[in-house]
Amino acid sequence: MMTLGCIATGFTPASLTFKWNEEGGNSLTDFVQYPAVQTGGSYMGVSQLRVKRADWDSKTFECAVEHSAGSKKVPVKKQPEYLQQPSLYVMTPSKEEMSENNTASFACFANDFSPRTHTIKWMRMEKGTEKEVVSDFKSSCESEKKSEKTLYSTTSYLRVNESEWKSEEVTFTCVFENKAGNVRRTVGYTSSDAGPVHGHSVVITIIEPSLEDMLMNKKAELVCDVNEIVPGFMSVKWENDNGKTVTSRKGVTDKIAILDITYEDWSNGTVFYCAVDHLENLGSLIKKPYKRETGGDPQRPSVFLLAPAEQTSDNTVTLTCYVKDFYPKDVLVAWLVDDEPVERTSSSALYQFNTTSQIQSGRTYSVYSQLTFSNDLWKNNEVVYSCVVYHESMIKSTKIIMRTIDRTSNQPNLVNLSLNVPQSCKAQ
Repeated sequence: MMTLGCIATGFTPASLTFKWNEEGGNSLTDFVQYPAVQTGGSYMGVSQLRVKRADWDSKTFECAVEHSAGSKKVPVKKQPEYLQQPSLYVMTPSKEEMSENNTASFACFANDFSPRTHTIKWMRMEKGTEKEVVSDFKSSCESEKKSEKTLYSTTSYLRVNESEWKSEEVTFTCVFENKAGNVRRTVGYTSSDAGPVHGHSVVITIIEPSLEDMLMNKKAELVCDVNEIVPGFMSVKWENDNGKTVTSRKGVTDKIAILDITYEDWSNGTVFYCAVDHLENLGSLIKKPYKRETGGDPQRPSVFLLAPAEQTSDNTVTLTCYVKDFYPKDVLVAWLVDDEPVERTSSSALYQFNTTSQIQSGRTYSVYSQLTFSNDLWKNNEVVYSCVVYHESMIKSTKIIMRTIDRTSNQPNLVNLSLNVPQSCKAQ
């Protein structure tokens, strides 16, 4: 089962009725409607519908609202999966490798594909017969958001004996397969080959600072991880925008450089460069920048904790924390049960919570976070549940916004909790 949500905003008076229908007009009953919440001079209402995953994949649903000022209907359906074939490139062996090691190494780069699920393999063709050969290894699949679409990239490597590559009767093919289609790139040796196909000698991956560390501890690690494509790696370091080396430390290998950055650098969008020295680029460093995108003054979120429905069909209770109208988009939502933090654990845990990705509306963003647990736990009148929100707009003032609820009142506490915590204090 999965849950769909429908939000109605900007209406008054508070009385509002939600209805859910299937495409074709069939009424649905497995939904809940939460009490309207006042925000400014108007109200906001939320309804949630539980549907089977198979129905979500194949059907269109309709959320309808009825109000004294008028009625409105909106369709709710699964967006089609975005499909895109990759740009596929194959790097051939260098003369230096073949002369020094008697081996021939290939790298196959698949860039900007979707969806993530894929296979990549190598085929060897000789005298009209093609057979699969086992590659040395495949790098992890990296993602990057471009034009509101998440695209993926990966690399596969193959190493064979020099004599096998130099046989002009043999070719090697990198084959990429996923839902978007198959792409092949074939390379073969000729005696007139002048040497390697020069391209990227390394792949630089930057691991961004942990949002939890940055908002709670005011500092975090910025990591540069170098994957050597062509032998010849010499060193990696971090530089500032002026090209000066900044102090960093090595990770588990000498191809990882870790930079400790402060909250000020992160919030101001200070630029740092991961700089790699490689024999293929003597005299110039290979650089990749890191900069957190900023775009104006932060805007403080509004936080609403919605009471659970009176009845549920699966003996569970779900608390919903709605965090809206904040900027920038980085936000951290945590849950407390009697002041003890709820960990993100397996499905067998007593309490489970998840937070949606950010929903953009104009300049600002919103998220939902839900805490789910059994109705038996909810019946304990002495337990207090809290939603805690961390955002940089509150760093210099209240630090956090907290909303609390218990079964006795069944109404959330909508008063901001102002905690001017000393900088030396850490969340437990």
